[in-house]
Amino acid sequence: MEHEPYRLQTDDGRPGGLLRLPGRPVPVFVGDLHACIDNLLVILTQNGFLEGLLAGSVMLIIVGDAVHPDTPGHEEEMDRSMLLMDLIFRLKLRFPERVFYLRGNHDDFAEDINKGGVPQGLLWERALCDERGVRYRDAMQRLYDLLPYVAVSNRYIACHAGAPTMKASRKDLIHVRDKPKLEHQLTHLRLRKPNSPIGYGLADVRRLRRRLGVQPNTPFVVGHTPLSVDDTLWLNAGGIENHHVLFGANPDCVGVITRPRNKLVPITYPTEPLLPVFNRLLRTGRMAA
Repeated sequence: MEHEPYRLQTDDGRPGGLLRLPGRPVPVFVGDLHACIDNLLVILTQNGFLEGLLAGSVMLIIVGDAVHPDTPGHEEEMDRSMLLMDLIFRLKLRFPERVFYLRGNHDDFAEDINKGGVPQGLLWERALCDERGVRYRDAMQRLYDLLPYVAVSNRYIACHAGAPTMKASRKDLIHVRDKPKLEHQLTHLRLRKPNSPIGYGLADVRRLRRRLGVQPNTPFVVGHTPLSVDDTLWLNAGGIENHHVLFGANPDCVGVITRPRNKLVPITYPTEPLLPVFNRLLRTGRMAA
């Protein structure tokens, strides 16, 4: 991650918060997975996406929050979070120029990260220390400190939460770790709603596009704010044209957004229990191939 491909650097040579990705390969955006490893496995087995990664024609962009279960009653369980991160690490190591992970609000050990009153940030840290050791926990913290926050190409923009409401330049996005308020907004802001006026809206999305130098209609893909409990993707969310929300942890279906040519394509798949297949491949050594 110190030398991640396409990462813009800060003035003093550190990995910045902004990825400048090429228009090709075809992007495949994945929303918040929240420990649903089966959902990522389903995506990889559909539409030739894994074959596309192997061939160099597909780029996988995960918009953060892979860890911490979202299912009521399972918020304390961290085993699948570890397995899912193992899979993401394998993909990143195998395809360093074609797999990217953007930082979300759950990609941290902070004590204020909770779900249903469960302190998931602290439980995640404890589980890593208990199962993998303190050095592994420290390495995970180092990963979090190095993750990018925004990905941009001439065909799309993506981040975890939404467009910042504060005025932020391209240079500010690169130096985001020196700007705590901007860092927080990129990982925590939610879409403005009538009953929740504190959030981002159309003007903020327009400003982000201008700051990044892309066309006014460039698709903007985010996660973080599912608009209902029974779906997985929402196009033109909040009435903002070409602003799309993904949620990857729905137990019944998982959606992706891709753009094979000049047209954005939303796709939804039914979920399947594929973890046993993944474990079998690990035992036989076939995942190494």
